Amino acid sequence: MPRDSSLLERLADQKPEAARTTQANEARVVASIQEHLVRMLNTRRGNAPVAPDYGIPDMADLVRAFPESIQSLEQAIRATIEKYEPRLSSVRVKYSGSEDDVFSLHFDVTAVLGPSSSGKRVSLKTEIESSGEVLLRS
Repeated sequence: MPRDSSLLERLADQKPEAARTTQANEARVVASIQEHLVRMLNTRRGNAPVAPDYGIPDMADLVRAFPESIQSLEQAIRATIEKYEPRLSSVRVKYSGSEDDVFSLHFDVTAVLGPSSSGKRVSLKTEIESSGEVLLRS
């Protein structure tokens, strides 16, 4: 039975839907994935005791090797998404630097929605601000 939202989102929902369906609402699935990715990419590795590799490396650790560390950050983002967001497959992360904003890192994340969906391709713009906060938009 396909789900539009994660288990925790369904448990926290104060007004659960009255109607049950076996059809996934693709827009809600993408919104749920985006919310999870924001939480996940704003978590630094080692801060989740149950899963020490959950999240991305601390930006302070990458600054010393900048700009060479961009490739390792791309790989870390991709590996984290592949491992902890099972609703996405064929994940690709590509650095897309912005000349207008030299104090932030920009990445394009593309993936395919999992088997319970139509196989639609999802594209997200990811921005890591100088403070280390990660923002996502579709």
